[in-house]
Amino acid sequence: MLPLLWLLLAAPASPPAVSSPVDPAFLSLAREVEAALLAGDEATLDARLDGEQFLQRVTRGLPVSSTFLEALTGEVRADGWPLGRRLLGSKGQGLHARLLQVRMRGRTPFALFRILSGAGLNYLELELGRNARNEAVIVDLYPYLEGERISESMWRVYLLAAAERGQCLTRKLLGVERQWVEQLPRWRSIERLLGAGQGREAVEEMDRLPPRLRGEKFVQLKRLEVLASLDEAEYALGLLAFEKAFPQEPLLDLFTLDNPMLRGERAVMMAAIDRLDRQVADPYLDYLRGRMMHGQDELEGAKRLLQKALEEDPGLWEPRVELLSVAIEEADHAGAVHILEEMERGAGGRQMRVRIQEGPQARAFLESAEYKAWLERQRAREGRDGGSEVAEPAGP
Repeated sequence: MLPLLWLLLAAPASPPAVSSPVDPAFLSLAREVEAALLAGDEATLDARLDGEQFLQRVTRGLPVSSTFLEALTGEVRADGWPLGRRLLGSKGQGLHARLLQVRMRGRTPFALFRILSGAGLNYLELELGRNARNEAVIVDLYPYLEGERISESMWRVYLLAAAERGQCLTRKLLGVERQWVEQLPRWRSIERLLGAGQGREAVEEMDRLPPRLRGEKFVQLKRLEVLASLDEAEYALGLLAFEKAFPQEPLLDLFTLDNPMLRGERAVMMAAIDRLDRQVADPYLDYLRGRMMHGQDELEGAKRLLQKALEEDPGLWEPRVELLSVAIEEADHAGAVHILEEMERGAGGRQMRVRIQEGPQARAFLESAEYKAWLERQRAREGRDGGSEVAEPAGP
Protein backbone atom coordinates (compact mmCIF):
# COMPACT_ATOMS: atom_id res chain seq x y z
CA MET A 1 0.00 0.00 0.00
CA LEU A 2 1.16 3.54 -0.71
CA PRO A 3 -0.15 5.60 2.23
CA LEU A 4 -0.93 9.27 1.80
CA LEU A 5 -1.30 12.04 4.33
CA TRP A 6 -3.64 14.88 3.50
CA LEU A 7 -5.11 18.07 4.88
CA LEU A 8 -8.77 17.52 5.70
CA LEU A 9 -10.78 20.39 4.26
CA ALA A 10 -14.43 21.33 4.18
CA ALA A 11 -16.39 19.04 1.88
CA PRO A 12 -20.01 18.91 0.74
CA ALA A 13 -22.23 16.66 2.81
CA SER A 14 -24.95 14.46 1.42
CA PRO A 15 -28.29 14.38 3.23
CA PRO A 16 -28.78 11.86 6.04
CA ALA A 17 -31.06 8.87 5.73
CA VAL A 18 -34.47 9.51 7.22
CA SER A 19 -36.89 6.81 8.25
CA SER A 20 -40.51 7.67 7.61
CA PRO A 21 -42.41 9.24 9.17
CA VAL A 22 -40.11 11.61 11.07
CA ASP A 23 -41.28 15.02 12.23
CA PRO A 24 -39.29 17.68 10.30
CA ALA A 25 -38.57 19.41 13.62
CA PHE A 26 -36.47 16.42 14.73
CA LEU A 27 -34.56 16.35 11.45
CA SER A 28 -33.89 20.08 11.80
CA LEU A 29 -32.66 19.56 15.37
CA ALA A 30 -30.35 16.74 14.26
CA ARG A 31 -28.83 18.94 11.55
CA GLU A 32 -28.36 21.75 14.06
CA VAL A 33 -26.53 19.35 16.39
CA GLU A 34 -24.32 18.19 13.51
CA ALA A 35 -23.36 21.79 12.73
CA ALA A 36 -22.64 22.47 16.42
CA LEU A 37 -20.42 19.39 16.69
CA LEU A 38 -18.47 20.44 13.60
CA ALA A 39 -18.08 24.01 14.82
CA GLY A 40 -17.25 23.16 18.44
CA ASP A 41 -20.32 25.13 19.56
CA GLU A 42 -20.79 24.14 23.22
CA ALA A 43 -23.57 26.66 23.85
CA THR A 44 -25.88 25.28 21.17
CA LEU A 45 -25.36 21.71 22.34
CA ASP A 46 -26.08 22.71 25.95
CA ALA A 47 -29.22 24.59 24.92
CA ARG A 48 -30.67 21.67 22.95
CA LEU A 49 -30.63 19.23 25.87
CA ASP A 50 -33.86 19.23 27.88
CA GLY A 51 -32.34 19.52 31.34
CA GLU A 52 -35.58 18.67 33.16
CA GLN A 53 -36.18 15.38 31.36
CA PHE A 54 -32.52 14.45 31.66
CA LEU A 55 -32.56 15.28 35.38
CA GLN A 56 -35.58 13.03 35.87
CA ARG A 57 -33.70 10.15 34.26
CA VAL A 58 -30.54 10.72 36.27
CA THR A 59 -32.39 10.89 39.60
CA ARG A 60 -35.04 8.21 38.93
CA GLY A 61 -34.84 5.68 41.75
CA LEU A 62 -31.68 7.30 43.12
CA PRO A 63 -31.53 6.15 46.78
CA VAL A 64 -30.40 9.43 48.31
CA SER A 65 -31.71 11.75 50.99
CA SER A 66 -34.22 14.44 50.10
CA THR A 67 -31.62 17.02 51.17
CA PHE A 68 -29.10 15.76 48.61
CA LEU A 69 -31.74 15.49 45.89
CA GLU A 70 -32.97 19.05 46.47
CA ALA A 71 -29.41 20.40 46.39
CA LEU A 72 -28.63 18.47 43.20
CA THR A 73 -31.83 19.61 41.51
CA GLY A 74 -31.22 23.24 42.44
CA GLU A 75 -27.63 23.13 41.21
CA VAL A 76 -28.57 21.58 37.87
CA ARG A 77 -31.41 24.01 37.29
CA ALA A 78 -29.11 26.92 38.04
CA ASP A 79 -26.07 25.79 36.03
CA GLY A 80 -27.50 23.41 33.42
CA TRP A 81 -25.78 20.31 32.08
CA PRO A 82 -22.38 20.79 30.38
CA LEU A 83 -23.35 18.64 27.40
CA GLY A 84 -21.15 20.55 24.97
CA ARG A 85 -18.01 20.04 27.05
CA ARG A 86 -18.88 16.36 27.53
CA LEU A 87 -19.09 15.81 23.78
CA LEU A 88 -16.37 18.15 22.55
CA GLY A 89 -13.80 17.70 25.32
CA SER A 90 -12.00 20.30 27.38
CA LYS A 91 -10.44 21.99 24.33
CA GLY A 92 -13.86 22.72 22.86
CA GLN A 93 -12.72 21.92 19.32
CA GLY A 94 -15.10 20.75 16.64
CA LEU A 95 -15.40 17.08 15.76
CA HIS A 96 -15.54 15.40 12.37
CA ALA A 97 -19.22 14.60 12.86
CA ARG A 98 -21.65 13.30 10.25
CA LEU A 99 -25.40 12.88 10.66
CA LEU A 100 -26.15 9.42 9.28
CA GLN A 101 -29.84 8.93 9.93
CA VAL A 102 -32.89 10.06 11.82
CA ARG A 103 -35.25 7.19 12.53
CA MET A 104 -38.23 6.22 14.62
CA ARG A 105 -38.04 3.38 17.11
CA GLY A 106 -41.63 2.88 18.07
CA ARG A 107 -42.83 6.40 18.81
CA THR A 108 -39.41 7.72 19.80
CA PRO A 109 -37.10 9.53 17.33
CA PHE A 110 -33.36 8.87 17.36
CA ALA A 111 -30.53 10.61 15.50
CA LEU A 112 -27.31 8.72 14.74
CA PHE A 113 -23.97 10.45 14.09
CA ARG A 114 -20.58 9.18 13.00
CA ILE A 115 -17.79 10.74 15.08
CA LEU A 116 -14.16 10.70 13.91
CA SER A 117 -11.50 12.05 16.24
CA GLY A 118 -7.98 11.38 17.40
CA ALA A 119 -9.43 8.55 19.48
CA GLY A 120 -10.72 6.83 16.34
CA LEU A 121 -14.20 5.92 15.14
CA ASN A 122 -17.27 6.25 17.34
CA TYR A 123 -21.02 6.63 16.92
CA LEU A 124 -23.32 8.88 18.92
CA GLU A 125 -27.04 8.19 19.17
CA LEU A 126 -29.32 10.93 20.48
CA GLU A 127 -32.77 10.20 21.82
CA LEU A 128 -35.02 13.09 20.85
CA GLY A 129 -38.32 14.31 22.23
CA ARG A 130 -40.39 17.37 23.11
CA ASN A 131 -40.01 19.73 26.04
CA ALA A 132 -42.77 21.47 27.99
CA ARG A 133 -42.98 24.13 25.24
CA ASN A 134 -43.39 21.41 22.58
CA GLU A 135 -39.94 22.17 21.12
CA ALA A 136 -37.77 19.40 19.67
CA VAL A 137 -34.99 18.64 22.17
CA ILE A 138 -32.35 16.07 23.12
CA VAL A 139 -33.55 13.76 25.89
CA ASP A 140 -30.56 11.42 26.30
CA LEU A 141 -27.29 10.40 24.64
CA TYR A 142 -25.67 7.06 23.90
CA PRO A 143 -22.01 7.19 22.78
CA TYR A 144 -21.32 3.69 21.49
CA LEU A 145 -17.83 3.49 23.01
CA GLU A 146 -19.23 4.21 26.47
CA GLY A 147 -21.59 1.25 26.25
CA GLU A 148 -24.46 3.00 28.03
CA ARG A 149 -26.54 6.14 28.05
CA ILE A 150 -25.01 9.17 29.69
CA SER A 151 -27.97 9.32 32.09
CA GLU A 152 -26.95 5.86 33.37
CA SER A 153 -23.34 6.83 34.00
CA MET A 154 -24.47 10.06 35.70
CA TRP A 155 -26.77 8.03 37.97
CA ARG A 156 -23.71 6.20 39.33
CA VAL A 157 -21.75 9.44 39.66
CA TYR A 158 -24.43 10.97 41.87
CA LEU A 159 -24.89 7.78 43.85
CA LEU A 160 -21.21 7.86 44.81
CA ALA A 161 -21.33 11.60 45.50
CA ALA A 162 -24.23 11.04 47.89
CA ALA A 163 -22.42 8.14 49.58
CA GLU A 164 -19.33 10.29 50.18
CA ARG A 165 -21.50 12.92 51.85
CA GLY A 166 -23.36 10.39 53.98
CA GLN A 167 -26.55 11.12 52.03
CA CYS A 168 -27.00 7.69 50.43
CA LEU A 169 -29.90 5.56 51.71
CA THR A 170 -27.84 2.36 51.71
CA ARG A 171 -30.67 0.33 53.26
CA LYS A 172 -32.60 0.74 50.00
CA LEU A 173 -29.78 -0.70 47.92
CA LEU A 174 -29.57 -4.33 46.87
CA GLY A 175 -27.11 -6.47 44.95
CA VAL A 176 -24.49 -4.83 42.78
CA GLU A 177 -25.63 -1.29 43.62
CA ARG A 178 -24.98 -1.94 47.30
CA GLN A 179 -21.56 -3.39 46.45
CA TRP A 180 -20.84 -0.31 44.34
CA VAL A 181 -21.33 1.96 47.36
CA GLU A 182 -19.46 -0.39 49.70
CA GLN A 183 -16.50 -0.47 47.31
CA LEU A 184 -16.35 3.32 47.02
CA PRO A 185 -12.96 3.62 48.82
CA ARG A 186 -11.40 1.10 46.43
CA TRP A 187 -12.87 2.83 43.38
CA ARG A 188 -11.53 6.18 44.52
CA SER A 189 -8.15 4.48 44.96
CA ILE A 190 -8.39 3.21 41.38
CA GLU A 191 -9.12 6.74 40.16
CA ARG A 192 -6.10 8.10 42.04
CA LEU A 193 -3.85 5.42 40.56
CA LEU A 194 -5.06 6.21 37.06
CA GLY A 195 -4.53 9.92 37.67
CA ALA A 196 -0.95 9.16 38.70
CA GLY A 197 -0.32 7.10 35.56
CA GLN A 198 -0.18 3.81 37.48
CA GLY A 199 -2.31 1.78 35.10
CA ARG A 200 -1.00 -1.65 36.10
CA GLU A 201 -1.74 -1.02 39.78
CA ALA A 202 -5.21 0.27 38.86
CA VAL A 203 -5.99 -2.94 36.94
CA GLU A 204 -4.85 -5.00 39.93
CA GLU A 205 -7.22 -3.04 42.16
CA MET A 206 -10.09 -3.58 39.72
CA ASP A 207 -9.39 -7.31 39.82
CA ARG A 208 -9.86 -7.22 43.62
CA LEU A 209 -13.44 -5.96 43.32
CA PRO A 210 -16.20 -8.47 44.18
CA PRO A 211 -16.91 -10.79 41.21
CA ARG A 212 -20.39 -9.43 40.54
CA LEU A 213 -19.23 -5.82 40.54
CA ARG A 214 -16.13 -6.72 38.54
CA GLY A 215 -18.43 -8.16 35.87
CA GLU A 216 -20.41 -4.93 35.45
CA LYS A 217 -20.10 -3.39 32.00
CA PHE A 218 -18.71 -0.05 33.15
CA VAL A 219 -15.96 -1.78 35.18
CA GLN A 220 -15.05 -4.06 32.28
CA LEU A 221 -14.89 -1.07 29.94
CA LYS A 222 -12.63 0.88 32.28
CA ARG A 223 -10.38 -2.18 32.59
CA LEU A 224 -10.18 -2.54 28.80
CA GLU A 225 -9.40 1.15 28.41
CA VAL A 226 -6.43 0.81 30.75
CA LEU A 227 -5.20 -2.49 29.27
CA ALA A 228 -5.20 -0.98 25.78
CA SER A 229 -2.24 1.16 26.81
CA LEU A 230 -0.49 -1.56 28.84
CA ASP A 231 -0.44 -4.95 27.17
CA GLU A 232 -1.85 -6.04 23.80
CA ALA A 233 -2.18 -9.70 24.78
CA GLU A 234 -4.08 -8.89 27.98
CA TYR A 235 -6.23 -6.42 26.05
CA ALA A 236 -7.15 -9.15 23.55
CA LEU A 237 -8.06 -11.53 26.38
CA GLY A 238 -10.12 -8.78 27.99
CA LEU A 239 -12.00 -8.31 24.72
CA LEU A 240 -12.82 -12.01 24.59
CA ALA A 241 -14.14 -11.91 28.16
CA PHE A 242 -16.21 -8.82 27.39
CA GLU A 243 -17.64 -10.44 24.25
CA LYS A 244 -18.69 -13.48 26.26
CA ALA A 245 -20.45 -11.30 28.85
CA PHE A 246 -21.97 -8.75 26.42
CA PRO A 247 -22.18 -10.45 23.00
CA GLN A 248 -24.48 -7.94 21.29
CA GLU A 249 -22.61 -4.74 22.14
CA PRO A 250 -21.68 -2.65 19.05
CA LEU A 251 -18.68 -1.23 20.90
CA LEU A 252 -17.11 -4.71 20.63
CA ASP A 253 -16.79 -4.21 16.89
CA LEU A 254 -15.36 -0.73 17.38
CA PHE A 255 -12.80 -2.21 19.77
CA THR A 256 -11.98 -4.91 17.23
CA LEU A 257 -11.34 -2.35 14.50
CA ASP A 258 -8.97 -0.50 16.84
CA ASN A 259 -7.10 -3.61 18.01
CA PRO A 260 -3.59 -3.63 16.45
CA MET A 261 -3.27 -7.38 17.05
CA LEU A 262 -6.22 -8.05 14.74
CA ARG A 263 -5.44 -5.66 11.90
CA GLY A 264 -3.94 -8.44 9.81
CA GLU A 265 -6.87 -10.78 10.50
CA ARG A 266 -9.05 -9.99 7.52
CA ALA A 267 -11.89 -12.39 8.35
CA VAL A 268 -12.18 -11.07 11.91
CA MET A 269 -12.04 -7.44 10.82
CA MET A 270 -14.53 -7.89 7.98
CA ALA A 271 -16.95 -9.69 10.30
CA ALA A 272 -16.73 -6.80 12.78
CA ILE A 273 -17.36 -4.26 10.01
CA ASP A 274 -20.35 -6.25 8.73
CA ARG A 275 -21.95 -6.51 12.18
CA LEU A 276 -21.43 -2.82 12.82
CA ASP A 277 -22.77 -1.88 9.40
CA ARG A 278 -26.02 -3.74 10.06
CA GLN A 279 -26.59 -1.40 12.99
CA VAL A 280 -25.37 1.94 11.64
CA ALA A 281 -25.56 1.67 7.81
CA ASP A 282 -22.52 3.92 7.41
CA PRO A 283 -20.75 4.40 4.03
CA TYR A 284 -17.52 5.00 5.94
CA LEU A 285 -17.44 1.28 6.65
CA ASP A 286 -17.17 0.58 2.92
CA TYR A 287 -14.08 2.78 3.01
CA LEU A 288 -12.66 0.58 5.79
CA ARG A 289 -13.43 -2.54 3.74
CA GLY A 290 -11.75 -1.01 0.70
CA ARG A 291 -8.71 0.06 2.68
CA MET A 292 -8.35 -3.47 4.02
CA MET A 293 -8.51 -4.95 0.51
CA HIS A 294 -6.01 -2.35 -0.70
CA GLY A 295 -3.64 -3.42 2.06
CA GLN A 296 -3.82 -6.96 0.70
CA ASP A 297 -3.22 -5.79 -2.89
CA GLU A 298 -6.76 -6.61 -4.05
CA LEU A 299 -6.91 -3.39 -6.00
CA GLU A 300 -10.02 -3.98 -8.12
CA GLY A 301 -12.12 -4.97 -5.12
CA ALA A 302 -10.72 -2.05 -3.16
CA LYS A 303 -11.66 0.42 -5.90
CA ARG A 304 -15.23 -0.90 -6.09
CA LEU A 305 -15.75 -0.47 -2.35
CA LEU A 306 -14.11 2.95 -2.22
CA GLN A 307 -16.26 4.19 -5.10
CA LYS A 308 -19.35 2.76 -3.39
CA ALA A 309 -18.50 4.71 -0.23
CA LEU A 310 -18.24 7.93 -2.27
CA GLU A 311 -21.49 7.29 -4.12
CA GLU A 312 -23.33 6.93 -0.82
CA ASP A 313 -21.54 9.78 0.94
CA PRO A 314 -19.85 12.25 -1.46
CA GLY A 315 -18.64 14.26 1.52
CA LEU A 316 -16.13 11.58 2.55
CA TRP A 317 -12.48 12.45 1.93
CA GLU A 318 -10.79 9.26 3.07
CA PRO A 319 -11.93 7.12 0.08
CA ARG A 320 -10.59 9.73 -2.35
CA VAL A 321 -7.20 9.64 -0.69
CA GLU A 322 -7.17 5.84 -0.80
CA LEU A 323 -8.22 5.89 -4.48
CA LEU A 324 -5.41 8.36 -5.19
CA SER A 325 -2.99 5.92 -3.60
CA VAL A 326 -4.36 3.05 -5.72
CA ALA A 327 -4.10 5.10 -8.92
CA ILE A 328 -0.46 5.93 -8.18
CA GLU A 329 0.29 2.27 -7.50
CA GLU A 330 -1.28 1.30 -10.83
CA ALA A 331 0.68 4.05 -12.62
CA ASP A 332 -2.65 5.58 -13.67
CA HIS A 333 -1.25 9.09 -13.58
CA ALA A 334 -4.16 10.66 -15.46
CA GLY A 335 -6.58 9.01 -13.04
CA ALA A 336 -4.55 10.22 -10.05
CA VAL A 337 -4.66 13.80 -11.34
CA HIS A 338 -8.41 13.48 -11.90
CA ILE A 339 -8.80 12.52 -8.23
CA LEU A 340 -6.64 15.47 -7.18
CA GLU A 341 -8.90 17.76 -9.19
CA GLU A 342 -11.98 16.29 -7.51
CA MET A 343 -10.37 16.90 -4.13
CA GLU A 344 -9.63 20.50 -5.14
CA ARG A 345 -13.26 21.08 -6.08
CA GLY A 346 -14.37 19.58 -2.79
CA ALA A 347 -11.98 21.89 -0.96
CA GLY A 348 -14.06 24.83 -2.14
CA GLY A 349 -11.14 26.96 -3.26
CA ARG A 350 -9.10 26.48 -0.10
CA GLN A 351 -5.45 25.55 -0.43
CA MET A 352 -4.73 21.84 -0.51
CA ARG A 353 -1.52 20.02 0.37
CA VAL A 354 -0.80 16.39 -0.45
CA ARG A 355 2.16 14.51 0.98
CA ILE A 356 3.13 11.30 -0.79
CA GLN A 357 5.31 8.67 0.81
CA GLU A 358 8.62 8.08 -0.92
CA GLY A 359 8.78 5.08 -3.24
CA PRO A 360 9.25 4.13 -6.90
CA GLN A 361 5.56 4.57 -7.82
CA ALA A 362 5.49 7.92 -6.07
CA ARG A 363 8.60 9.13 -7.88
CA ALA A 364 7.15 8.02 -11.20
CA PHE A 365 3.97 9.97 -10.50
CA LEU A 366 5.81 13.12 -9.37
CA GLU A 367 7.90 12.99 -12.54
CA SER A 368 4.93 12.35 -14.84
CA ALA A 369 3.73 14.91 -17.36
CA GLU A 370 0.20 14.67 -15.92
CA TYR A 371 1.28 15.60 -12.42
CA LYS A 372 3.58 18.42 -13.56
CA ALA A 373 0.78 19.92 -15.65
CA TRP A 374 -1.60 19.77 -12.65
CA LEU A 375 1.02 21.40 -10.42
CA GLU A 376 1.54 24.23 -12.90
CA ARG A 377 -2.22 24.82 -13.11
CA GLN A 378 -2.42 24.96 -9.32
CA ARG A 379 0.50 27.40 -9.11
CA ALA A 380 -1.02 29.64 -11.77
CA ARG A 381 -4.42 29.63 -10.07
CA GLU A 382 -2.98 30.46 -6.66
CA GLY A 383 -0.83 33.17 -8.20
CA ARG A 384 -3.91 34.80 -9.73
CA ASP A 385 -5.81 34.53 -6.44
CA GLY A 386 -2.92 35.85 -4.36
CA GLY A 387 -2.48 32.50 -2.66
CA SER A 388 0.67 31.31 -1.01
CA GLU A 389 3.33 29.25 -2.75
CA VAL A 390 2.43 25.65 -3.54
CA ALA A 391 4.76 23.15 -1.94
CA GLU A 392 5.93 20.09 -3.84
CA PRO A 393 4.64 16.83 -2.35
CA ALA A 394 7.49 15.15 -0.54
CA GLY A 395 8.27 12.08 1.47
CA PRO A 396 7.59 12.39 5.20
